[in-house]
Amino acid sequence: MMSSPTDGKRPLPVEVRGATGLSGLISASAGTLGEVIGAMGFVPFLVFFMLTWKDHAHAATVRLFPKDHRMMAHRTIGKISEMIRVFITGNVLVCLINAMVSTSVFWLLGIPYFYFIGFISGFFSIIPYLGVFFALLPPLAGGIGVLNKTGVSAIFITVIGLHVLTMNVLYPKIVGRRLRLNPLAITLALLFWAWIWGAMGLILAVPMVAATKIISDYTDSLRGLGQWLGD
Repeated sequence: MMSSPTDGKRPLPVEVRGATGLSGLISASAGTLGEVIGAMGFVPFLVFFMLTWKDHAHAATVRLFPKDHRMMAHRTIGKISEMIRVFITGNVLVCLINAMVSTSVFWLLGIPYFYFIGFISGFFSIIPYLGVFFALLPPLAGGIGVLNKTGVSAIFITVIGLHVLTMNVLYPKIVGRRLRLNPLAITLALLFWAWIWGAMGLILAVPMVAATKIISDYTDSLRGLGQWLGD
């Protein structure tokens, strides 16, 4: 960018740079947090319409196939509907476990509104990869003026430990086993769809790969893929 000459002097080059350092990191984190919250705000509406319109969507989707294949399509779509219910139930269960542990720790640390902060932090912990950063924000903000260095360390240990436990033990065991997916398939799906769709990809990656496995199990040419994705 060049400044315009006004007094006959030689114009000087002017370089405009974006925010760097801590301010740039905060801005980037705020943008990612907003994207995740926006994506999660979309999920309740998606679940609502899937539940209220499931019979119509099921019947209409089956009619898209030739008559010879409608019975198989009916079974496949029924399995996908069951998978979505299992996925939602498993996520709620993992979220409640994280929320109870977080609430108990925050209560012992004397954080105000620990019951509310613990629920939010536990909910954020189930978000793959980015969840640990978002789960740290509520207790650290609520503990300003209350926590000492030991309390802050306890929050970091609790939140990071819960996130690692959730992603490596609870999520594969509770959600992955119910969906009959192996941990490698879940991890690769999260990486791929997060790269494609960002925050929305992290939320939809597991049900999409589970739906792919169900379709592969009912398609002769794709059964090898279904066995590879399975547990």
